[in-house]
This record gives sequence, structure tokens and C-alpha cells, in this order.
Amino acid sequence: MANGKRGIPLSTISPKFLHANSTSHTWPFSAIAELIDNAYDPDVRARQIWIDWTRIRGLDCLSFMDNGEGLTRARLHKMLSFGFSEKKAMKFHIPVGVYGNGFKSGSMRLGKDAIVFTKTRDTMSVGLLSQSYLEAVGAQRVLVPMITFRRDGHNHAEDGASLRAILTHSLFNSEKDLFAELRAVSAAGPTGTRIIIWNLRTTTNGKTEFDFDTDKYDILIRADISDKSSMTPESEYSLRAYCSILYLKPRMQIIIRGQRVKSQLISKSLAHIAQDNYRPSFLNKRVRITFGYNTKSKEHYGIMMYHKNRLIKPYVKVSCQCKAERKGVGVIGVIECNFLQPTHNKQDFDDTDKYRKIMHNLSIKLEDYWNEIRYKRKKEDPKCTVAIEDALKVPDQVWVQCDSCLKWRRLPDAITELPDKWFCSMNYDPQFRSCLVEEELEDEEEDQRSYPKPFKRQRRNTKSLLEENVPDSTQSQERPALTTTQAPRHPPASVMSGLSLAEKSPLPLINLTVVSNSLKRAKQKFSSIEAQMDVTPFFPVLSPTPPQERSSWPALNEERKPLTQSDTLVSEAACCMMEQTESHQGPAPAEETCERDASSGTGREYSSAAEHIIELPLKNEKKGVVHHEGHVDDEEEQKEEECNVAEVQRWQDELMELMNETAEERDACRRELEVLREHSAALEDERNQLVSRLESVEEEKSRLSALCHQLRSQLSELREHSQGGKEEKDNSSKLRMLRLNLSRLLVSFIPSLHLEHVDYSSDVIDTILTQVLEHITQNEVNAKSY
Repeated sequence: MANGKRGIPLSTISPKFLHANSTSHTWPFSAIAELIDNAYDPDVRARQIWIDWTRIRGLDCLSFMDNGEGLTRARLHKMLSFGFSEKKAMKFHIPVGVYGNGFKSGSMRLGKDAIVFTKTRDTMSVGLLSQSYLEAVGAQRVLVPMITFRRDGHNHAEDGASLRAILTHSLFNSEKDLFAELRAVSAAGPTGTRIIIWNLRTTTNGKTEFDFDTDKYDILIRADISDKSSMTPESEYSLRAYCSILYLKPRMQIIIRGQRVKSQLISKSLAHIAQDNYRPSFLNKRVRITFGYNTKSKEHYGIMMYHKNRLIKPYVKVSCQCKAERKGVGVIGVIECNFLQPTHNKQDFDDTDKYRKIMHNLSIKLEDYWNEIRYKRKKEDPKCTVAIEDALKVPDQVWVQCDSCLKWRRLPDAITELPDKWFCSMNYDPQFRSCLVEEELEDEEEDQRSYPKPFKRQRRNTKSLLEENVPDSTQSQERPALTTTQAPRHPPASVMSGLSLAEKSPLPLINLTVVSNSLKRAKQKFSSIEAQMDVTPFFPVLSPTPPQERSSWPALNEERKPLTQSDTLVSEAACCMMEQTESHQGPAPAEETCERDASSGTGREYSSAAEHIIELPLKNEKKGVVHHEGHVDDEEEQKEEECNVAEVQRWQDELMELMNETAEERDACRRELEVLREHSAALEDERNQLVSRLESVEEEKSRLSALCHQLRSQLSELREHSQGGKEEKDNSSKLRMLRLNLSRLLVSFIPSLHLEHVDYSSDVIDTILTQVLEHITQNEVNAKSY
């Protein structure tokens, strides 16, 4: 056993762990999603990934090929090892991978053996992860043969053993076959990765768990493995349907068996879309929730839960959808839960208190949406008898992805059919008719307000009015019942000149813990006033009552004075706060939980303002008692009460304005801070990319400069050679012309000479000319001799 630092033994991984690790994927599509995530992550940044079925040496194989950055030898070794994950967010692209285990668990879940072909700008590498190989050699630990080919020809000398292992225990038995697969990677782009998996998992009848024959453009799970009833979403058994919703906002094209997957923005493909917010107590920002109706099938509904843009749990039915009355049928909710922790197979979340709280609040908010839509529909068309889930629906918005730049563009709502390939140049809006233009905002992304809820507001107001006319059971136990001639604790609505505090201002926005403490202090002040003035609180009488009568409540038979407007405001404020405080002692709804999670500083401001509203009427009541005992004029008392009511109203309005302004400023600051942080991170990543790109450009420039110098020297040599050849060619043409002229002269001496049969490129004319000249010379010599 190899030893580590200072003789401490190193932990090793048994080959059996490859199978044990893959069992976390109980569903085959989750294993495929792991391989897709590796191509999608920002360290690879693939624009396309091809998923296909092929047969090699008679075996069914799954192939995955992308045109990403490729893997160096070191990165390939980490991918074939366990627990190495160095993925970082780049700009707005957040990596999905976390544990450094996706490729191993995913590939070994699909088959026993996998081989990786990867190509970068400088190297080409091949790696093997094979259970069959480990069993054949009897390995005691996981071995991963790897070979690397460099452009400069300096390959690793130790790759000989790995090459023999790959050629012996893989589907490729020669270097020619390996290079053929590497050339296939080059067909997709200058860099990329290709993964081939064979010895696929089979069922009890010996067939693979995938059906490749039913649909030639899809990969299906066999019918005897999955339930394909009408209640089952298509994404459960169709890889094409699953990949279409795999990402909340797709940034990569997925091509399955030669045909592109039509990805969709799930949050934009619904009908009757409404945006709601959820603010957990453990977060300092709101979480956006999108609700809408499924436009394809009402039987497929639930919550689509994403994590870092990746689908984790689809169609999760919350509690209100599982009850007997089946509330929320056809409703889909979309939420990105980056604050939750997914399990290792990325198909579920850890069962923590955070997860349970969000599921409880999602159920409440989905039921609210269900009630609001039904209320709105009934209000718009009271005579309609067709349930909204049964009505024909179309998506509220139409979004399409450009096949060139992969940006999403919004189209007019009337568009129903689109071509197979769509480009930005086909956009109806001239403002977004170029791939260079950034994406448009998705329906006011900065607006974080929730949709209006008139049904919930009406139900709350109705409940408040009902409770105003019903005596509190705890008050009836503490105090004896009043006679019929006595004034009720809460006056009817007809007596009130205006709305109560509970109706005029949404007091649940106040930090209820602070308001409860303020209410306790107000009660203590009420009790101190009772002790000092020895009168019954909230029930001032016209004339002083003898002590013996005040000691016994049933003995009070005199006519009570009706409550004044200031008394009404005090009563309404106290009762409203009490009811809200008591209603929040039990399980709080999501909206109220969100509202309770306000900052402590804002709560103190609201608390002081609330105390002022409560204490003002108390002072007014005390002054009223003093005025009554001092026989102050009724008209003067009424004017002062009206002034006090106006002051209470003014304080209430200022309180509401302060609450709204503070909340808006706080949310705006948080959003701006998040944007600045993201922008700063994006600029830093972009700067690093530009620096690395500048270095590579400088290297490329120096290399091109040397190559240019070499080409210049070769060009000068070629020019010299061409000039010499040109002179030679000119001389040859002149010689040919000279021979042609001589042949014409020779015809006068030799009439039998046929010029059409003479080759002027040869020396035939020269030989004939020599003979003629010799003959003429001989004749001249003979003539002189005579």
C-alpha cells in the first residue's frame, strides 16, 4: 500500500465503488443530465451538445459530443478522479456541478464502460473509465488509462502502457480508430469532447432500458420500466421532453439523434401568469415565484423547482393540490431555490427545515393564486360555467431562441407557428433584429412587487368586520356581561364616520413583535389611568358613578354614553393589533411570514409611530375625563376631539408613507447592491479572460511574425526561380521562331520538305540546315575547282 506524508497510509478507491456510486441515480435521465451539465458549465461553455445512439462492434452505445473548450490532460485526469470540482461562476453563468462526481456516477449508471476523446487547441487526449477493464486485470484500485497527443510531437513517454490498455479493453483496437474519433470531434468545432458509453444497463429480458426504435429522433425509457399513462408527464419517459425543461433559461442547444430540442422558457410558456414573492427568514432578499396554468395538459401540474438554473424536482404537488377538493389543478409554479442544497443525484433537495418551510409557504401561495384566478374569472364573467382549468388556454407570451447567438427574443403574442430555425434577423421588432443586441428584459425584471390579491383582501376585510361585532370570549370571561342598555364594545360600521385603522392601513406590514410590545405598554398605561381616575376604561359615562356601584359591573344600569370618534379609533387600533398579534401566534401564512422578516431598524421606526398612535387617544380620553369633571363646554370638547382625530389620521398617513418609502429604498438598495456585485464579478472575469486572450494573441502574433518572415524568404526564392524560367521560356520561343523561318528558307532548296511533319522543338531543322549548308559549301568548292 502506498504511503502518504510521513508514513500515513493513503485512502484508496475499490473498483466496486464505481457501481456503488452509480446507484444514487434511480432514474436513467438523471444520469444523462449529469453529462449535459458538464458541457453546460462555464469552464466548458459548449454551445451545442449532440446525444446519439450508435452501434460499434455489434454493441449498443450512447455518445455525447460537445463543442466546448475541451480538456487538458490534467483536467481530464481530475474528471476521471473523484471529488475534484474547480468550477467558478463566469459573468451571469453559475456552474451546476458542485461535488466533482457527476461524470463518474452518471456514466457508470448508463453502462459499465466509458471512453473520453477530448481536444484542445494544443493537445488531444483519450481516457478510459471501464469496469470491464478493471475486472479483466484484477485491479485492486481504480485505474484510468490516459494518452495525450501534442501538436509539437512531444508526447508523454509513459503513455505506452495506457495505449496498450485502451487498444486491448475498449471498442477501438488501433490508433487509426482512435484518431478517427478525434477527427469526429473536430467536425463539431476546433475544440470539444466526445464520450462513448457501452455495455449499457439491461432489463431482465436482456434489452437495454432505453427504447431507440419507437421514435428515431428521441431516446425513450421502455414501457415496461416507466408508467406512460395520461397522468404521467412526458418528461418522465422522453429524453427530448425532459431536456426541453432541463434549464430555467437555456443557454445551450441540445441535439438528440440529429434533431434539435425545442427548449422553452418554462416561466414564460404558461397562461394567466402572475408573479409572487417569498422572503424566508434566513434570507435578506425576496425569492420570485411564477404561477400560471399549463397550456398543454391540465393533468400535469405542480411546482417546478430549479437550483442554479437546473431543474431538480419537476411537477411537485404541494399540500393543497393533494387534498380531496384538488385545489390548484392545472397550476404550475416555478421557483429557483438557490438557497437549498440539492442531493448528490440532483433530483431532490436535502430534507431540512428550510425545505419544509418553503414547501409549506408554496402551498399557501399556490392556493392564493388559485382563489384569485377563480375570483377574477367569476367577476369578469359571472355566467361562465366552464372551469378555468378546462378552458382552452394559450401562453401569455411568445419567446424564441436564436439559432445563431442563442439569445432569447420576445415575439408578438399573436405568433403561433415558428420555423424550425429562427434567427434574430427574422425578428418583427427592428430594435432586436441583430445578434449583437443584448437580450430584452423579461417583462419588467426589476419590478419585485407581487400581483394584486383582491380576493384575499376582501376576505380579510370581511373577517375583520365580523370580528368587530362579536365580543371577545376572553373579555367576556374577565369582565361581567353588560346589560342590553349599555354600549357595545365595538360600534356598528354605520355609526363610524370612516374606515377603521385596520381597513385604512395594512398594519400587518408592521413588525408585529414590536407592535405587540407596544400594545403591552399601552395596556399598562390604560391600567395606570384606571387606577388614577378610578373609571372603567373605554366606557366614559355622563355623570360620576358612586364607588359602590363601580365596584360591581352587573349593578350598572344607567345609560352609557355612546363612544366618541376618538374612542372608536382607540378601540379599533387596539383590537386590530390584538387580532393580528393573536392570529400570528399559530402557523403564519407565507405572506405574513415574509412581512415579519423586516429589518430591526425599520421595526423600531414603525414601533415608535405605532406607540404614538396608541398613546394619543389615551391622552385625549384622559383630557376628556378631566374636562367632564370640570364641566367644560361640550362644543369646545368636540372641537378638540376633532383636532385629535385629525392628528391621529395625520400620524397614520405619515406612518404609512414612512413604511412604504423605507421598504422601497431598502429593496432598491439591495437590488442595486446585487447588480453591482454581479457586475463587478462579471468585469473581473472579463478582465481575466481579456488578459489571457491578450497573452495568447501575443504568442500567436510572434508565431505569425516568424511564419511571415519565412514565407517572405520563400516568396523571394520563388520569384527568382520564376524570372529564370521566364528567360528560358523566352529563349525557347525565339529559337522556335528562328527554326520556323529557317524551315521556310529550306523549302526553296528542298521542295520535297514537308513542314507540317517537322517538330520545331527538336534539333531536326538544325540537322537539315547543317546538311544543306554543307551541300552548298561543297558545291561552291567544286565550282571553284573547275
